[in-house]
Amino acid sequence: MQVHSISRISVIIPAYRAEKTIERALDSVIAQTWPAFEIIVVDDGSPDGQNEVVAQYGQRVRLVSQANGNAARARNAGLDQAQGDFIAFLDADDYWEPEKLARQVAVFEQYPEVVVVGSAYFTQSPGDVRKEAGVRKPSWCDCELRLRGQHIFRLATMMWTGTVIVRKRAIGEQRFVAGLEPAEDRDFWVRLLQRGPAYLISKPLATAVLEPDSLSRGDIERDCTKMLEVIDRHAQVLGIWGRLIWRSYTYYRWAAGEPNSLRALGYLLRSFAAWPMPYVGIQKMRALGRIKRLVVLLQRIILSRLRLDRKMVT
Repeated sequence: MQVHSISRISVIIPAYRAEKTIERALDSVIAQTWPAFEIIVVDDGSPDGQNEVVAQYGQRVRLVSQANGNAARARNAGLDQAQGDFIAFLDADDYWEPEKLARQVAVFEQYPEVVVVGSAYFTQSPGDVRKEAGVRKPSWCDCELRLRGQHIFRLATMMWTGTVIVRKRAIGEQRFVAGLEPAEDRDFWVRLLQRGPAYLISKPLATAVLEPDSLSRGDIERDCTKMLEVIDRHAQVLGIWGRLIWRSYTYYRWAAGEPNSLRALGYLLRSFAAWPMPYVGIQKMRALGRIKRLVVLLQRIILSRLRLDRKMVT
């Protein structure tokens, strides 16, 4: 792999209660075969000892502190400070493969118009082995992607932030929207993908560690509520049918992740109301998946009701 020009990369790492994980994240950046120009850790008002860990890296890492404001404000603070030609994002509980930046810079060199490069990645529960999370549409990998409409939105939902690197000139004055967490990254990618082509590398280049307390990995209600806001924000990109399909699919996801059967049934009915037909332009689903889910929920609700009636009789 040959890269012919010097490309300065700013790495932005928002950190909150990351005392136990920030060292692993920083070490993975420092170990890159293509060195980062600067590493910016944004302390999001963390009450633990993470800043003492960061301080051990000396001038190799720049620490920016702010009052607690969640991921969007933290990343924005990093963007305001970044001096590189490219911006790479990493969360404090995740980490990279050593060749990540080198492979992505090579793509930018080969495709001068590409503005965003992502990749496949691994997922890992704390203390467990890693599992590969491939891109859900393999035909979109290892080629320049010039997408429009719903395809832009779908790609934005496929890109995990820990793999993404962006040309700074494409970002301009764009920033993450505070209050959309944990869907603020998907909103940001939709806006950037309208500014130029993208590229997805099929090789996993980062690992998402599934910490149970992570904002983006622990609350299906918050995730789906904010995702619905993002869908409505980009109604013009999606078009009438695309907006209905994605709202329907989000309610279906909500129903699948909601532990209360009665509430899950309500979300599933909203899914059918928004789009009763099979999904088009979204990842593959099992045949009759929503109908099967409806049958399961109805069975659970009826059985629960029968048990309650028996208890009342006895």
